[in-house]
Amino acid sequence: MKVFITRNIKETDFFKTALEEVGFSVVGQSLIEFSPIHFNEIFDFDWLFFYSKNGVRFFFNQLNNNQLEIIKNKKIGTIGNGTAKFLIDKYNIQADFIGTGEPLQTSKAFAQKAANQKVLFPRAKQSKKSIQTQLSKVIEVIDLVVYENRPKNNLKIPESDYLVFTSPMNAQIYFQNYQLKSTQKVITIGHTTENALLEIGIDNVVVAKTPSERSLVKAILKIHT
Repeated sequence: MKVFITRNIKETDFFKTALEEVGFSVVGQSLIEFSPIHFNEIFDFDWLFFYSKNGVRFFFNQLNNNQLEIIKNKKIGTIGNGTAKFLIDKYNIQADFIGTGEPLQTSKAFAQKAANQKVLFPRAKQSKKSIQTQLSKVIEVIDLVVYENRPKNNLKIPESDYLVFTSPMNAQIYFQNYQLKSTQKVITIGHTTENALLEIGIDNVVVAKTPSERSLVKAILKIHT
């Protein structure tokens, strides 16, 4: 049985090793390409909030030493554990707030931390802005586009039994190029991606209990048994 996930994966990633141990073949490929969008200044703010690892990467890669010093005195929130882990692994910075990965739950919890404060949101140009939109009346939103994501061209995706989608844009790109076969099973990392699939007519979708590799593996194994 073959699994395709819309994420570039390494040989040592848990998602790959756990599934291959029980006989699956795993292929991973992001359907999106990324490029930085330059920004000139750091605004006055109380919190930084990151939606993704790419948001972290493209924000910090553009900072100079003086700006890095400013960041050290700010509070930082992330949408989930994956982004928080990347932040500490790559930049040795501990997040002050870590969401569940689901926008609605995360928004409610973050509102209690950041109410009436200024929050800077480094994001993709095509971001759905899920947290800042829900909290626009609770916090002062400072919007900052730091990178652009575009569909890759000339996709070549192997036919697979299980399709795992890790973002709305990846799901949309896939089904612009391929049709769902009756034998294929669709799994998503969260409800935002599920909603994107529902909008394009893919309704038989399994959603991982939490937005993590372990939950995705559990979802696949549950369907398979």
